[in-house]
Amino acid sequence: MNLVLEVQDVSKIYGDGTKALDHVSLEVTEGEILALLGENGAGKTTLIGTICGMVQPTSGRILVNGIDAWKDYREARSKLALVPQEIALDPFSTVYQTIRFARGYFGKKHHPDFFEKVLRDLSLWNKKDNKVMALSGGMKRRLSIAKALMNEPKLLFLDEPTAGVDVELRKSMWEMVHELRKGGMTIVLTTHYLEEAEKHSDRIAFISEGSIKLVEEKEDLMNKYSGMSLEDIFFELFSNKE
Repeated sequence: MNLVLEVQDVSKIYGDGTKALDHVSLEVTEGEILALLGENGAGKTTLIGTICGMVQPTSGRILVNGIDAWKDYREARSKLALVPQEIALDPFSTVYQTIRFARGYFGKKHHPDFFEKVLRDLSLWNKKDNKVMALSGGMKRRLSIAKALMNEPKLLFLDEPTAGVDVELRKSMWEMVHELRKGGMTIVLTTHYLEEAEKHSDRIAFISEGSIKLVEEKEDLMNKYSGMSLEDIFFELFSNKE
């Protein structure tokens, strides 16, 4: 079992005493799709931020492909990429310029053949000369993924990848996610569409109040709560937690 991500007893306490993460431990294996689920404010964003180097943990250790994410930040960061929920693109750049600039930002060599492959895979090649401002919301989301792929990551974080996307595009987005996984990429995603997590993930992790409450193979979880949907299980676990 090749571990791509190891989160070891990580806590994050802010200056005002707020405990955003409480001794979180999590392992992610190569080539899997892990759904990280939880209510708003549960700690999903903070956890992803600590892994991706945007939030410094108070204690604990994070290894990305065996590399300490804080002691060897640059090396660890070169192994992962994040597609945030909020689209952050320059509206005045073209599609092609966007990924070319991203490639340079990640410190990678200019690679036109790779640019074309990624844009074709995401059905954006025919839009390569269009300005970002002219793209639909779904195309902007795909471009955000293309931008992240310029780092050629081993581990990809997708934060609400289908939020605000119509049904047809949601289907094509999931097809693309599975293609990335087939190519050897490991994917950690958050989503409020629990039926999508149920359908597309290999394992489920539930986080609540900054603590991982459950990590389980999806099939084992569904068998344990026989006859219930993932949404029903989520409600069962968290609706009466007080």
